[in-house]
This record gives sequence, structure tokens and C-alpha cells, in this order.
Amino acid sequence: DFCKAFLEQHPMICINGTFFTVDGRVTDENKLKKKILEWISPYVFAGIPKKIINLLDTMRVLAYSEPLPTYADRIFLANGTYYLSGEFEETKDFCVNRLPVAYNPNAPEPVQWLKFLDQLLYEDDIPTLQEYMGYCLIPTNKAQKMMIITGNGGEGKSRLGLVMRSILGDNMNTNSIQSVER
Repeated sequence: DFCKAFLEQHPMICINGTFFTVDGRVTDENKLKKKILEWISPYVFAGIPKKIINLLDTMRVLAYSEPLPTYADRIFLANGTYYLSGEFEETKDFCVNRLPVAYNPNAPEPVQWLKFLDQLLYEDDIPTLQEYMGYCLIPTNKAQKMMIITGNGGEGKSRLGLVMRSILGDNMNTNSIQSVER
């Protein structure tokens, strides 16, 4: 009953042992453990760590879900869903790849970013980088793209990786983003 009540207050699903909220993958289960502790501490006085682990395991079973479908026609963002058709919905569905950035249709032109790209790359290479970064936003490897940017140290190549990590967040695999020097 505790687990059912907890899941009603904190809706989650569990896929392959990992919890997901509508905001994306739960990357730190310690936060869940802390919430559980806050709920049970007035009533449980012994064996609390084991009880918390048992409750988490029970919630995994109760929140079990088959793997969610992946959609190549939309990008799940912090404040809703952007469809590649240009439509935006503020509603959030469960997904395994929500980005930690919000969609803002009135965002100003990224002047500093464009200036940085102009200093780092040749003019013809900027659309290629933008296309590559766009491929990274959708959960498919259909395009089978890879990008290698080489150059001398201190030119800004690793900045591209840092920007991508901040856009893609913890919900994406960004382990292969590395800087290569000549």
C-alpha cells in the first residue's frame, strides 16, 4: 500500500530496472530513498536502509513498463514536446530521452554562439555541424553520422562537446564526445 501511495504522489514507470518520470530518467536514486525515508521515518525505527531498498524493489515491480517506443518525429524537451513538423505541445509524456533544455520560440539569435562557430570553423562547415547536432537530438542512428573535428589545442573543439553535453543532459549517451588534437 505504501508503494502504491508513493507512486500516486510521484508517478513513475520502471524500464529495465530504471525509473523514469515524465521529466526523464531518474539519475539519482538517492533522492528517491530520501523521499521514502521522509515518509516512513515517523513509523519505522529499525532496519530502515533495508526497508528502503525493499520498498524501492517493490516499486520497480509495481511501476514496471515495457520499453517505450522511440519516435524519430519529435524531440522531448524540459517544457514539452517539439514535433519536427514545427508544432509544440506543452504536455509531457513518459519518454526515455527528455532533454534538459526548454523550447522557447521567441529566443533571441545566439549571437555569441554563432561568433564562436565563425571563429572555430570555416563558413561551409557550420551547417554541417548544425546538421550533426540535429541528428543527436533524435533517438535514432538512422543517419549513421559521425563527426571528427581535429586541430591544435586551445582552439575550442572541446567547447562543442561541453555545449552538446549541456543540451543532451544525462538522458543521452555523450561518452564518445572527445577532443582530438593534431
